[in-house]
Amino acid sequence: MKLLYVILTFFISVTAFSQNEDYLVKTNGDTVRGDITLKNKIFYVRNETVSEIDAYEVYKIKSNKYKGTLVLNCKLYNYTDDLSELEIDYIKRSSIDTVMILKEIYATPKINLYYATNTYKTPFYFYKTPSDPNAIQLVVRYYLEGGLNNYDNDRARYRGNKSMVQIAEDKGYVNQMFAIMGDCYEIPESMWELLSYRDYSFIQLIKKYNKCD
Repeated sequence: MKLLYVILTFFISVTAFSQNEDYLVKTNGDTVRGDITLKNKIFYVRNETVSEIDAYEVYKIKSNKYKGTLVLNCKLYNYTDDLSELEIDYIKRSSIDTVMILKEIYATPKINLYYATNTYKTPFYFYKTPSDPNAIQLVVRYYLEGGLNNYDNDRARYRGNKSMVQIAEDKGYVNQMFAIMGDCYEIPESMWELLSYRDYSFIQLIKKYNKCD
């Protein structure tokens, strides 16, 4: 009886392990199971052997190493809010061809919202409507405004507190959302003015949008 119990316990453990195994799904519908690692746009799937799969062939993954599931090959528009990297009245524009693994944080019939971070833990948001073939990045950038440099160049304009430096935000994401939802009567003008690059702010906007016919 004890031997039978040990055998049953072993098979239950093996079954539970196999059910929790990581896997990826290719764009052609094939599923590949095993431990997943992403490096240089290649997914390495380790099982009995190691499979190398181009990220362009992968639709989604399930892995304890990654918080997200949706695989997106994209040109990522970078930004930073680090004061030491910002310049006065100049917006740095840079991008990189990369692979992002997106986590779906809000899903509706009209539009879905996704979240991801890069290797520096910088947060990025994406959206997708039913008419979009892939998720689209919501773009934000920061720069410095004011400062002693402007005060020296235009003393009549920059005096006292106006000579102080402050972070300004280039809200490209507002224009992107307005292009989709601008005709929604449920969204007040104040919500557009206060929209911020945060998940709760986007979710509140989407909730209003879903009330429109």
